[in-house]
Amino acid sequence: MGVTTRARGKRRKLQGHQTPPPPPPCGADQISLLPDDALREIVTRLPTNDAARTQLLSSRWRHLWRSAPLNLDLRDAGDISRVLATHPGPARRFAVPDLGSSFPNRRATLDVWFAAPALDNLQELELMGSYRPLPPSAARLFPTLRVAVFSRCSFPDDPAAAAFCFPRLEQLTLEYVAVSEATLHGVLAGCAALDCLLLRGVRGCRRLSISSPTIRVVGVCVTRALKELIVEDAPRLERLLMPEVWQLLRVSVISAPKLEALGWLSNHCTLEIGTIAIKCSIGEFHFDSLTTVARGVKVLALDIDNLSLDMAIDFMRCFPSLEKLYIRKFSHKCNNVWRQKMRHKMLDPIECLDLNLKKVEVSGYCGNKSHIDFAMFFVLNGRVLELMRLECGTRRNDSKWIEKQKMCLKLDNMVSRDAEFHFTRRTSWNYFTNVRRAHELLIADPFCT
Repeated sequence: MGVTTRARGKRRKLQGHQTPPPPPPCGADQISLLPDDALREIVTRLPTNDAARTQLLSSRWRHLWRSAPLNLDLRDAGDISRVLATHPGPARRFAVPDLGSSFPNRRATLDVWFAAPALDNLQELELMGSYRPLPPSAARLFPTLRVAVFSRCSFPDDPAAAAFCFPRLEQLTLEYVAVSEATLHGVLAGCAALDCLLLRGVRGCRRLSISSPTIRVVGVCVTRALKELIVEDAPRLERLLMPEVWQLLRVSVISAPKLEALGWLSNHCTLEIGTIAIKCSIGEFHFDSLTTVARGVKVLALDIDNLSLDMAIDFMRCFPSLEKLYIRKFSHKCNNVWRQKMRHKMLDPIECLDLNLKKVEVSGYCGNKSHIDFAMFFVLNGRVLELMRLECGTRRNDSKWIEKQKMCLKLDNMVSRDAEFHFTRRTSWNYFTNVRRAHELLIADPFCT
């Protein structure tokens, strides 16, 4: 008892080190060898019709569609009523475009869809169309949503907004919606887990106040009605992004201790951050106070007409921890000669130039004297600069022109010996100006072209 013979031990050893089965021959169906959970994930990510067709592949796939979470998009689905009736659920995503004339009684159709058991525990809802007001039956889906997109619809005017409670919502996009100020504040108050918020073309709200213990990113795009944005208390806010602001907007940041990225600041923005007031007037910015600084901001994007080196220096003094500076456009005619005009500004060192500023990106560089003087300031003063990128017009990026620019900029005298200097062709505006969904605000570098 307890004795293992040599033959038995050898047999056990061989059984523990069996040779794995050979891989299937080339051209064989290797995807079907994946476990069911992996295959369900594949089916879920397919368009609705394609996901249903996987049942025809083989007996291996037949049961997967009925057990995989639904990805329902009416733009690529056939008979959505039949899908909801035959699939037991759950549904992960439900995207509803404007039903138009295809559904004469679209409100009743939506009520039937929203009541389907397959939509229990829905994670993502995209309601895009002329639904005025928002169907009350949609409120049944709100408690489990993590992502919500409301586009070209309207919210009923309800100051209490009791029906709009999103306890698990993390990403909210409001695009060209009509919503009153009281209702919007009620909606945001009902988002206990909100991570990022995108407002695009919102109508009916002139003043938005944000107080959220969870929100990390706020984006405001082409919102003509909005005149005032106040960040009252946002302890986790990291990004305040304004890629497209065409009307006057007053932005006040009262408490956002973790704010790191800010922009694009334009001639249409008046910014108050802490005790710093940066106010716009016709074509220029005025700094009411340079005695205090916003030390947390590390990324700044400027889209200012007639931006001069004088203003750029003031911005750098306001944000001493700046690591990345993006400039979308600046004047062709400003006097940017800093050796004489700026000497009094350079008596005190600029902290971010000496310690932090690693990247400068300028769009619209044309190589005239004003632009050369502007760029040369960073060449000769950026002590920790790692990359300066100049986006040029399509006619100004041939090798001969670039070599001439490098000579004019005196790159051999660059104070940061490890810095790279790139001339690139400007093909389009920064892609961030076309942001449509809240999750796009979370990209690694929202201002990088």
